[in-house]
Amino acid sequence: MQKKIQVQIGRLEELHGLLKSKDEEVFCKLVNSIKENNQYSILLSSDLARSRQVSRVVFLSRVALEKLVARLSSASDFGDLVIVLSPAMAVVKNLRSSLTPHVPEMEGELGIISELLSGILVDAGQVGGYTINFETANEEAVRLIDEASTTVERKMKEEFPGIPDLPVIPQNLA
Repeated sequence: MQKKIQVQIGRLEELHGLLKSKDEEVFCKLVNSIKENNQYSILLSSDLARSRQVSRVVFLSRVALEKLVARLSSASDFGDLVIVLSPAMAVVKNLRSSLTPHVPEMEGELGIISELLSGILVDAGQVGGYTINFETANEEAVRLIDEASTTVERKMKEEFPGIPDLPVIPQNLA
């Protein structure tokens, strides 16, 4: 299962690199458009904002999956496994719903990972006789996503330059 998650992390890393290149290209066009004071500035600014939203979702998914792999690696018995897998399922489902509108080709793989996590969780719970506390699991999942989100926000500010202000366009030209 960790191998499948690692493959998805690699795909997200690659996609993040492609999105970053596209961002740099659109950013340069936007800066030139503003300098030339042409009508494409607003369109390019909007395109850049949408692109950065997708980059953020992709980057957040990657960081969250990396955190999951680290937690899965630390599980040493069935009790640990149940404690780690419960929030992992919630995280993967959350990532799947937020990522697939932007990257539909990942829906199948994230679905398989979710099913694997679910199967292992049920088996570990039955074999070890553990009860799954979904309220605690959901709280832990939210905490993990929040941690990843904080990391991503900081890195996005470092990696992506701010969108320049657009010139003010008069509202009434009559």
